[in-house]
Amino acid sequence: MAVTIGLILMGFVFLYFGAELLISGAEKLATNLNISKAIVGVVIVAFGTSAPELFVNIICACRDETAFALSNISGSNLTNLCIGFGMVGILYGLKFKLEPFKLDLIYFFLGPIIIVVFFFFHNMEMLPLWSVFILVPLISFYLKKAMDRFKDEESHNEPDSKQIMAGIGLFLLGIVGLYIGGEVVVNNSTKIGAYFGLSDAIIGLTIVAGGTSIPDVMASVVAAKKGESEIAIGNLIGSNIFNVFFVLSSTLAISGSDLFADSLIFLDYVAVTSLSLLFVIYVAVRRRIDLLLGLILLLFYISYYYMRISSSLDAFMIN
Repeated sequence: MAVTIGLILMGFVFLYFGAELLISGAEKLATNLNISKAIVGVVIVAFGTSAPELFVNIICACRDETAFALSNISGSNLTNLCIGFGMVGILYGLKFKLEPFKLDLIYFFLGPIIIVVFFFFHNMEMLPLWSVFILVPLISFYLKKAMDRFKDEESHNEPDSKQIMAGIGLFLLGIVGLYIGGEVVVNNSTKIGAYFGLSDAIIGLTIVAGGTSIPDVMASVVAAKKGESEIAIGNLIGSNIFNVFFVLSSTLAISGSDLFADSLIFLDYVAVTSLSLLFVIYVAVRRRIDLLLGLILLLFYISYYYMRISSSLDAFMIN
């Protein structure tokens, strides 16, 4: 157990420095290519930090572990929302400019509510394969609109090829660092979860989802620390969008079948939907991610996960 905990701590070191490299690379690319930092966050950084969720769900699809795949996404999105925005709000507090993120906020809330509706009309136990015919066109439209916002109209820097190559290098090194750190944390945390008798769904919702979300969270915390508020905000919003529209549709396509789960996973997506709506209303009204919002999100996370893990442990003790 001591070795396992030590490896988890080492994984966090990789995650921190990976996030530092990723954000430094993203800053260089945004500056030298005159890319909007909001787009850097919601597309480039978000896609990079969502890679662990994609890798995990592809493996789950190949192994027909559908509950694991579904709970990984709901858990990742809850972690991004509660831990990511919670830590940013508590530690730094950021102004929220609504204009650059209008479409992103719509998709941020639209994604989980679509999943909830699909589940609801299938006895709260199944995400149908035909969902891809709705999710894929929607993410395609989103990416097209993102490309229309790609250029920062206020930035007129002359591209520096050396800085661009350095940015790409740092960005890729950052992804590698985040991936290695995430793998180490997830693999060793899963061992601890199995030791305490947690189910696959709970391990997916908590340990694996938390582990695959650590890159997203760390990247945004580091970006906020550096004063890159649009990258910090955009990364977490974009990650949640990609998780639902891209990762889940990829999971469905690769599995080639419906994804089945129990009604508790449906409840997880209801929680994601409710918190996403709360977040959108809060930032639209107050135009800030502040201490109050951070505390609300963290307290919800602790309470909800306590309930879910307790119910799983009680079932384990009965069996």
